[in-house]
Amino acid sequence: MKPFLSVVCANLRGSNAKRRQDKQTNKREVNAGQPVFIKSHHDRSLVFADSLLLKTLCGSMSTEQLQSRVNPSLHSSPGGCLSLTFEADFSNTERHTGFRAFYTVQDVDECWHSDLKCSHFCQNYIGGYSCSCKPGYHLSEDRHTCIVNCTEERFGSGVLTPPGSPGPYYENAHCSYTLTVDEGEQLILSFIGEFDVESRDGRCVDSLTIKTDSATFGPFCGQEAPAPINTAARRIKVLFRTDQGGTNQGFSLSYNTKLMECPGIVTANSILSPQKRVYTKGDTVTVQCVTGYSVDSATKKTFESTCLRSGKWSPVYSCELVDCGIPEIKEPDLIALTEEDPLTTYKQNISFRCLSEHYKLHGHDSFTCNASGQWETIEHLLSPQVDLPRCIPVCGMNKQTFSAGRVFGGEDAKLGQIPWQLLTKQPNRGGASLISDRWAITAAHVVVGQETKTLMFYGGMIDSLDQNAVKMETEKIIIHPGYKVENPYQTNYDNDIALVKMSARVPLSTNIMPVCLPEKSNGPVMEGKLGTVSGFGGTSENPLRSRYLQYGHVKEYSEVPCFDTTLKVTDNMFCAGGDEGVDTCKGDAGGPLVIPLLGRGSPETPYRLKGIVSWGPAKCGDTNFKGYYTKVENYLDWIRETMETN
Repeated sequence: MKPFLSVVCANLRGSNAKRRQDKQTNKREVNAGQPVFIKSHHDRSLVFADSLLLKTLCGSMSTEQLQSRVNPSLHSSPGGCLSLTFEADFSNTERHTGFRAFYTVQDVDECWHSDLKCSHFCQNYIGGYSCSCKPGYHLSEDRHTCIVNCTEERFGSGVLTPPGSPGPYYENAHCSYTLTVDEGEQLILSFIGEFDVESRDGRCVDSLTIKTDSATFGPFCGQEAPAPINTAARRIKVLFRTDQGGTNQGFSLSYNTKLMECPGIVTANSILSPQKRVYTKGDTVTVQCVTGYSVDSATKKTFESTCLRSGKWSPVYSCELVDCGIPEIKEPDLIALTEEDPLTTYKQNISFRCLSEHYKLHGHDSFTCNASGQWETIEHLLSPQVDLPRCIPVCGMNKQTFSAGRVFGGEDAKLGQIPWQLLTKQPNRGGASLISDRWAITAAHVVVGQETKTLMFYGGMIDSLDQNAVKMETEKIIIHPGYKVENPYQTNYDNDIALVKMSARVPLSTNIMPVCLPEKSNGPVMEGKLGTVSGFGGTSENPLRSRYLQYGHVKEYSEVPCFDTTLKVTDNMFCAGGDEGVDTCKGDAGGPLVIPLLGRGSPETPYRLKGIVSWGPAKCGDTNFKGYYTKVENYLDWIRETMETN
């Protein structure tokens, strides 16, 4: 079988176009003319619209049959193609006449058939269509939608109504009216008559909005007219927006003029003096910021402002919320704010914390920003010089407790058991007690003559040869002014006390911590308690020195002399010793005597430095003789004053 293909594609339009207001499209038609005589079952004619098969024809049909059954369906889509395929084989036993087809091109009425609707009117023409609008409207950029663009400028007084008034206002309206009056005057707006702007479920479908340079009124809609508006402006914009439907009646806006008035507020967060109902040109007021606010974040609370002809105040300054700022922290490595970025304005609170567990906060920890821009506690204002909280070392705590031993002939101390014990080796071997992270206390005779030199102290260890010991260089050595050296052999130990300031802060840990200073007492120095004395001095095995830290328990002897001596004994000394030869010896001088007994300290009962190893009999460990200790509580004022001033 050989196919014969005929394709009909046309873009022509006929002249018998009809005009309607609905959109139409173009179509092409093929009409069969003469009867079809295709007898063979193997011969046929196929008609396609684009790729869609419309009809398969064979056999014999009259013109009337074609017109009624076939032709009505033989048309293309708008702008499309019709194709005709004829197929015949070689088995014809008789001659057939075939067929005859005619094709035409017809114009389509877009106004009738198209989905693109014109808002108002549609005009069809050969080859296309166009939209047009009712009077008062014009086509938008999409060439289909009719809109109202009612931009207008007015001066003075009058009445403003929406486009289409009287009667329903126009749809698709985008109105912008500019109303202006002379300088020194302001516009007063009031709605008169009916107010009817479309709304639905409490929301504006259409809207009326009034704007000045400094305020916006609206949007308004519904059927309740807004209250009169004193715009306080000589130039305003009235914006009216509508959608595509509705039959609402709109509004009548009366606009009139009056002398310009200044508003009853100059700046936020302030009050005016004098108070008046109306302020006009030339009025001058005192503006006072309310509590907690100040002028431009400064300490100034008031300023004067004058009402100008334009209805504006001048000058105008802001009343800003008072900000106390972040206090300057002098030791940021020890103390910090509890919050990293706290609020610091009026009535806000800040608090402090120590960065190390080995320190505790001294002073007020919480402050509130007051209306004057200063931090204060419940009791008083914060003064950076004296009232900022400080982190001071935790004192009188040790790592753990163990059973008692002896200094002369005693047992070794454990690491962290006596963390305030210090040792100096040159030029004189002696002990000291750490009393803060910068200061130590010792006997004057240990450091006398070294005031202008730099000594080395060791701490945080129990082995005097420990290479990992904390090393501390001295910055200042301050001997009590009452200490006197009467001869080279030291015949007077009165005021045998000295303070040593280290050149850098001592790194506190569980192995090196300060001991607490004592409290003044009216009775016995040791309060009738057993105490503990420690040092790296002589032992029974080595009367000159001990490699390891030793300690022993002693008690106070107040009624009998420690031993017979020609040296002067004063009220700045007290006698103490232990049983079975427990005693201090050469090399222990300057070391601590603390209460309570080692192993019985607690946060409620910290270890306190009651005595400093000072002097004793020539022979150590004699059960009949005891040693003398400097009475630390007699020097508390001198200690604190010296530390504060140095």
